[in-house]
Amino acid sequence: MAILKHIIIILTAFLLTGCYEDFTPAIDTKPVLCLNSLITAGEPIEVRVSHTWMYNDEASMNNHEVTDAEVTVIANGNIVDSAYLPKEGDKICIIAESPSYGTATAEVTVPRATPIGNVKFTPTVTSIWQGDKDFFHYEMLADITFNLSIEMDVNDPAGIDNYYHFGYDKFVGTTDDDNGGLIKASGPETFFIGNFEYNSEPIFKEHVSVFETVMGNDDDINFVFFTDRQFPGKTYTLHLNYSDNLLRVSSKEYDESLLECGVNLYLTTVSQSYYNWAVYKWNVDEGIIGDLSDIGLAESKWGYSNVSTGAGVVAAQSSTMTTINLKDFLKDIFLNDLL
Repeated sequence: MAILKHIIIILTAFLLTGCYEDFTPAIDTKPVLCLNSLITAGEPIEVRVSHTWMYNDEASMNNHEVTDAEVTVIANGNIVDSAYLPKEGDKICIIAESPSYGTATAEVTVPRATPIGNVKFTPTVTSIWQGDKDFFHYEMLADITFNLSIEMDVNDPAGIDNYYHFGYDKFVGTTDDDNGGLIKASGPETFFIGNFEYNSEPIFKEHVSVFETVMGNDDDINFVFFTDRQFPGKTYTLHLNYSDNLLRVSSKEYDESLLECGVNLYLTTVSQSYYNWAVYKWNVDEGIIGDLSDIGLAESKWGYSNVSTGAGVVAAQSSTMTTINLKDFLKDIFLNDLL
C-alpha cells in the first residue's frame, strides 16, 4: 500500500504540472511572539520565546530569538519565580510581553500521573554463542540473543479525558574486578534493546483513519501517543514486543553482577495540547493529507497551537515508571547452558 500511495501522488503531480500562477496571499505578515514550553511535574519550568517569520526572510530565519521579552509564570493564580516546581494538578499560565512583538499567553494544567498496573514479561532465547576461552583469553565470553514480550496494564482514572505517551530505555550495571580494573558487565556496547515491534500494539494507531490505512500511511514506529477513548476509567493492557535483544558478556570470570540489566518502561500522562501537537505533526510528516497538501491537492496544514498568537505550544506532562529486571532470566541461561 505504501507503494500505491507514492504512485498516486506522483501521477497526480504530473497531471497538475503547469496549473499554477503567481499570487500574493492576503495574510498578515507582521511577526508575533511564539511560546514553547514543556512543563514536567517536579522540574523547573523553561520557556522559549521567539517570533514568527516569513519563509523568505532569511535574516529572521537564521536568528528569531527575542531579547526584550518579559516572561511571567502564574501558578494557581499566583505569580511564581524560577524556584517554583510545578505539581500535578497545578494550573499554569505563561505570559510573555515584548515591546517589539506584543504579548502572548497560554494556559495548561499539569496532568496527574496515571499508575502502571500489573506488568508481565516473557523473554525467549533465540540464540546462544559461546567463545573459546583459550583463544580469547576470557573465562566467560558469550552472546545471548532473545525476544522480550511485555504486558503492561494502564489503570485509567475515571471522570477525565486522559492522553498518554509510552516510552522505554535500558538500564545496565558494572562491577570492578580484584585488580581495580573495570569489568564491563553490561553497557551501551554490551546490552542492546532490539527492535520495537510497533504493530503488536494496535492502540498506537487509533489516530490513523481508515483512509490512511488503505493508502499505506499507518506504519510509524515513532508515534506512541494514545488516549483513553477506548477504555475510559478502566484498565487497558499494552502489548509490547522487542525482538533481537542482545547481551554480550566478556570477563575474566563469571559473576552474577555481570547480568544486571533490564528495561525501564515509562507511562507519561500528557496534556491535550501535547497530544494535539503530536497528531498534527504526524499528519504533516506521515499523513496522506500532508502529502496531498504538498502538491496542492489539499489545503495546507496550519500548525497546531494553544498560544494566543497562534504560534507555539505550551504543554505539560507527568510520568510513572516501572522496571523489568532481566537478571534472573539471564542467570538461568548461564547456569544451565554456559557454565
